[in-house]
Amino acid sequence: MHILFVCYMTTTRPLAQEENVKKYTILETVVQEFSRFPVIVMGDMNGHVSVLGEKVNENGHKLIDFCEGNEFENLNITIGNGLHTWESKEWKTAIDYMLVNHEAREHVREMHVDEIEFYIDTDHRMLVLKC
Repeated sequence: MHILFVCYMTTTRPLAQEENVKKYTILETVVQEFSRFPVIVMGDMNGHVSVLGEKVNENGHKLIDFCEGNEFENLNITIGNGLHTWESKEWKTAIDYMLVNHEAREHVREMHVDEIEFYIDTDHRMLVLKC
């Protein structure tokens, strides 16, 4: 059995941070419950963790803490090909992530950010995981 969680963390407005703390608390509880299974957490975390040299923001710190506290690997950093996951006319950044625990990592062959192959009408780029 493989477990997949798709997440959305609200932006960094002050009231949104309370909501994100609740989301991470729930996510950590569920991830710990299924820790013996391969677990993948992916989604729009609205966090900057310096993938592109940008300053780590509050959501980025929460993401880093989640990965360290639950022994998850951030595939965007370790094996991801293609860097930016979101762009506007004047800015490209990474805010969408693919995270795996040790059990899931054993099955991963490749992860990349698709920048051209699959066009969908959004400002986000598709994350592709091959197991």
